[in-house]
Amino acid sequence: MNFENGTIDSIRSTSQRSLAGYWAKLALAESGLPPFDQFAPGPGIHDPKYIAVWKVEAGKDQLDFRALYRGSFIDEAVKDPWVGKTLSEVAPPVLRIPIIAASAHCASSGCAIYTVLRTCDSAGSPVDLERLLLPFGTRGRVRVIVASLQLVSLEGKVERRKAVESFEIQTDVVLSFRISANSFKESRPKKAAAVPLPA
Repeated sequence: MNFENGTIDSIRSTSQRSLAGYWAKLALAESGLPPFDQFAPGPGIHDPKYIAVWKVEAGKDQLDFRALYRGSFIDEAVKDPWVGKTLSEVAPPVLRIPIIAASAHCASSGCAIYTVLRTCDSAGSPVDLERLLLPFGTRGRVRVIVASLQLVSLEGKVERRKAVESFEIQTDVVLSFRISANSFKESRPKKAAAVPLPA
């Protein structure tokens, strides 16, 4: 998978942009990776029902990601329990490569990773999985990844369980961005110069 450099504007979801902005603020305050124990977004920032948390584990040959938590909307979508299992154990085969590649890139780059994966529902309408990964760690090493997972259909309501079944059959990678914390600082709107009022 190729990851282009992106900015906060690359993220479609308003709540995911808010969560990414919160992460960037922590990262900029730390001048690097924020420790996971600082992760405490308020209720107005992002709904924890959409969150999964993964511990980054260094294996002999590659990194693996062990589930520590998943929100209730993810529970609705995925019937099998995840907590305690690795990403390679729980990711469906067709999703394994893009999901693990994004997680590995998040861990190696220390950047937020935003991907959009697409499938179609039974009526042929597109359904997107918007996936935002945020790295947390210490001493320059990513130890935890917080993932926000949102299913979106422009045609109406998404049935989570059926959408996951569709992704297991066919998945296309639509977007894949790497977003550094510094890019949030650069993309902040600049204050407009004051214009004097006519006398």
